Amino acid sequence: MGNSSEAQYDKYVEDGKRFIGRTKELTTLERWFNHPEAPLTIFSITGMGGIGKSSLLSEMLSVSRDQGATAIWMDGRSCGATPSVFMEYLSSTLELETLDNDGYPRPLSLLKDTSVEKRLVLAVDNYEELALLESWFMEVFISKLPLRGILVILASRPELASAWRTHPRLHQRFVQMQLQHFTVEEISEYISVAGSLIQGMAGTITRMTDGHPLGLALAVEAADQRRNLPHAEWAELSHMISARLLLELTIPRLHPMVEVLTLLGTANQELLSSVLDMTVTQEEYHMLRQMSFIRSGPDGLALHDMGRVHLLRDLRQREPHRLQTMRIQIAKLLKPLHEQAGSHERRQIARKMLLLCQESMLQFRKYADVSRDSLFSPLETMKQEDLPSLHRLLQQWCEYSVAPDQAVFYGPFLDELAHRYPEGIVLMRDQLGEPIAMFITVLVHRESSGLLLKHFPNEMNECFTPQELGNDPDQSDTHFALLAAARDDVPGYTREELVGYMALDRLSLLGDGARVILIATNPHLKLFLLSIGFQMRRTRTRACDRYEDPADVLDLDLRSGQFGAWVMSLLDPEWQDDRIQPGTTVRERTSWSEQEVRKMLGHLRSPGELHEYAGRVAGARDGIQLQLYVMDLLEGRVHGLSPQDQMLLYAAYWTHAGNPTAAAQTCSMSRATFYRHLRTALTRLARIL
Repeated sequence: MGNSSEAQYDKYVEDGKRFIGRTKELTTLERWFNHPEAPLTIFSITGMGGIGKSSLLSEMLSVSRDQGATAIWMDGRSCGATPSVFMEYLSSTLELETLDNDGYPRPLSLLKDTSVEKRLVLAVDNYEELALLESWFMEVFISKLPLRGILVILASRPELASAWRTHPRLHQRFVQMQLQHFTVEEISEYISVAGSLIQGMAGTITRMTDGHPLGLALAVEAADQRRNLPHAEWAELSHMISARLLLELTIPRLHPMVEVLTLLGTANQELLSSVLDMTVTQEEYHMLRQMSFIRSGPDGLALHDMGRVHLLRDLRQREPHRLQTMRIQIAKLLKPLHEQAGSHERRQIARKMLLLCQESMLQFRKYADVSRDSLFSPLETMKQEDLPSLHRLLQQWCEYSVAPDQAVFYGPFLDELAHRYPEGIVLMRDQLGEPIAMFITVLVHRESSGLLLKHFPNEMNECFTPQELGNDPDQSDTHFALLAAARDDVPGYTREELVGYMALDRLSLLGDGARVILIATNPHLKLFLLSIGFQMRRTRTRACDRYEDPADVLDLDLRSGQFGAWVMSLLDPEWQDDRIQPGTTVRERTSWSEQEVRKMLGHLRSPGELHEYAGRVAGARDGIQLQLYVMDLLEGRVHGLSPQDQMLLYAAYWTHAGNPTAAAQTCSMSRATFYRHLRTALTRLARIL
């Protein structure tokens, strides 16, 4: 590769963006290519959001191709949560790479056909999304790779588990690369070639930015466009990227396309055109890909994660109604695409649909509250040094979740799971890195089922057949959810909000056609899961009950093509076509029609008239109790309704009963808009009742 000077790596990548620096990391890559034996090696690229992990990954792949290697890029967000799905994704990616090569009729054979002369570089971006597969990835997938000619590059925000550094076979092949901010010299180099800046502006940016790559790129882009921003905002670009500044850097005709990327995460030119129902020209697409907060990938354009968070928050605050309408329209477009797509493309579309419906799970917030934004990083797999903190979390959870005679099983189980399958334990950290919440989900197969049967035989026998417990690890598609535990003393967050954040993350496991099953005794958990489409049935024995709370089996099975129907049922309560049916229980649950709810609410001020409805609501013995319960819902004392639904129903049936014009004015809506949203609110209330 020649010399390893920094100048060698100063070049433009394919989309015209400047790549500078990272000399140490690229020199390490150079050494691997110059190694006469090309030993199997694993690079771990880590660092905070916006630090340049994806850019370095892209540059490494470009260098690898220049060296004659086969270079594969995979997105951890699309790899799936089971070994079989991961291998399908890898196979399809390899197939694209070898499309014109008749020598590889079976793409996966490329993995076995590597050598010093025929090298393969396999890169996985967003590797933290494969947390549940880490043990399998390390012990099964990596161990089956040839010992010559393969380089694996894993890019993630958190550092990889300590098991990589202590592994008896892999630790000598493991290379850590923790990215830092640019140096002053690298900042100056970037600025000197990035554009024709106003005289003196280069020095200002150098002094006021701290070398954060994304912030630096945005600052230079703003200066290059002659944006007249106060000096204070140059510093803001480096420390707090705001939606206003991102939109100011975008010409108006590109704003609709940026909005679509905000909702979808990634999109190619064809998908952008379909969603917007207009032609996105090649020129416009090229303009988008040149923007600092948009990056290119094999699947199209993607907003930088930090930029997407700010833009989504801004859109939600400014135009919440249009935002929800856009979500439903996009989901309706994606649903048939998902059903008709091949396996790899279907998984990508599934993830986009999950992003659309995450904010539709606002009911039953006494267990999981997903109504607010989180500033936490993605969930990460536990490290062995986290065990003492996780035991403290577990002890708190046991105090309010299980009977004392059952609690004794959880501590030994946590220790054994952390040793054998640490990827099953994901956690959240505070700003100091201390674990504040954890979620335990185990992929069930013949190896992990022995551990589960040892500690929780009653639960396993209630949920699984012997055949399911004996599945091959590569074919497993069912996750058993054990617990979600969170501290209740985290400043600014309730325990329910932390649990809600983790629950949304874990539900993404179903996007590839998987199943999740659990035993629940908490009535608020049951209501939360039933509201998002879980099926519920009674346990055959009472061995899993907790005091007076009966245990039930809840599962959501999306293995047979119901994923699109599930998403639509969450996004649009009035959507009916092929809709996934809500769970039923052995206990009789009488459904309410919208018309019945309207009639009942019409008597809300008259407890005597409500008496005939009381028998249909659990715990309401008469009209007075039903009135109190409904008012608790409408005034937010009992969780279940979103703030908007509370406002609509309260105005329509309490403060301005019988006067829809006044009710609409109170809600700052036209009568037509008011009626449309009121119908949705009535449908949601019917679900709760």
